[in-house]
Formats: sequence, C-alpha cells, structure tokens
Amino acid sequence: MLKKILTVSLLLASFSYTHADTKEVECSTDPVFAEYSCNQCFDWGSKEQWGFIGLLTDIWSNTSESDKILYKEQQEMPEMVNLNTSKVEWSQTPDSKDFWEYTPEFEAVFSTEQDWYVLWAGKSLTWLKSKLGYAYKLDKNETAKDENIGLLIYPILSHTLLANWELGMSNTPHNECVLYKSAAWVAPVVTPPKTLPQTGPAEYFLLLILAMILGFGIVRFKNN
Repeated sequence: MLKKILTVSLLLASFSYTHADTKEVECSTDPVFAEYSCNQCFDWGSKEQWGFIGLLTDIWSNTSESDKILYKEQQEMPEMVNLNTSKVEWSQTPDSKDFWEYTPEFEAVFSTEQDWYVLWAGKSLTWLKSKLGYAYKLDKNETAKDENIGLLIYPILSHTLLANWELGMSNTPHNECVLYKSAAWVAPVVTPPKTLPQTGPAEYFLLLILAMILGFGIVRFKNN
C-alpha cells in the first residue's frame, strides 16, 4: 500500500505542468496534423525522456446552433501515436486497461428517455479524463531536439440533432490532436590531445586537478 501511495505521489508531482505549455495552433503548422486527419490542433512543446504525461482531459464543445448527441458505443478512446518508432518508445502507466473514464459532468447529460448524451447548442463540458495515477511515459528518446515524437489523438463522434428529432448521421470523428516534440540534447564531444604537453611535476599535478574538476562538471551537467 505504501509503495502504491508513493508511486501515485511521484506521478502527481510530475503532472503539475502537464497542461502548462499546451497552446492551440493552426493545423497547417505541421504536416503531421493533416496526416492523421486532425480537426483541432495543439502544440504541447518539448518532452524529456522518462517524463510522464497525465491528468489528461478532453472537452466536448458544441459551437453550432443545433443540439448535439453522442453514443458511448460509437466512441474510440484517445491514443498516443509514436511518430518515430525506431528512436522513441512510449508506454502507459500502469497499463492501457481502463486508462480513461467518463466524467460526472458528462454522465449528467444522459437522456434515459432517448438513451443518448445530449449537449445543447453553444455549450461545452469535460466528457473524458485519464484516471488518477495513470499516465503516458516516454521510456526512450534518441531523437534530436524539437523533432516530433508523439501525437495524442482525442477522437469524438457526435451527431447533429435536427429540428424534427432526426439525427444528422456522420461516421467521421472530430479529432483533437496534441503534438509532442523532443527535448533531447546532444552532449558535446571532447577530443583529447594526441600527446601530453611537456610539463614539470607541479604543472602536471595542476593539470590533473583541472581535468578532475572539468570531468565532474560535465558529468553533473549530463545528470541534470
């Protein structure tokens, strides 16, 4: 039990900035959005190796002048697409089972009479969220800085409720896409001299100390 509590606490600590860098962008800003049929696009920014992405939510918005309805059985859950399978590895923590859950706000708009969920014109609500303690994890990242590494796709399929209570049918989901880039950096390559300079014992000892200090600085920088 203590191990589980510590794990959740560590995940929550890493989630504190999950949405901090997310900004909506034009889908024309990157070809990957068109490749995955994205209708609404977001740029999260860069992500470092071993980082977590959690406390995720999705908003169902109705900007039209007609009411919208939604059936649960028609929905596909969001997924993280790996954009560089040879150099990048994503996983789900703890795993993919029951990763997502519907919100109480969404359940409140269920119509028992019609057996659907209804969203009035001009309204929006948070309809889906990742469970507490569940996250995507970037296990491996060998790409250069600012390369595309992941695309989180939120599909939602809704229908327009027409004036005669018929449905405007559509088999095409609205895809909201969040793009993640690499925060990787390439360590500088230090080439040692081919021969040591001719020095006396005191100068050699001083060079040895300087080399140890420089080496410590490089190792510490890499660990950070």
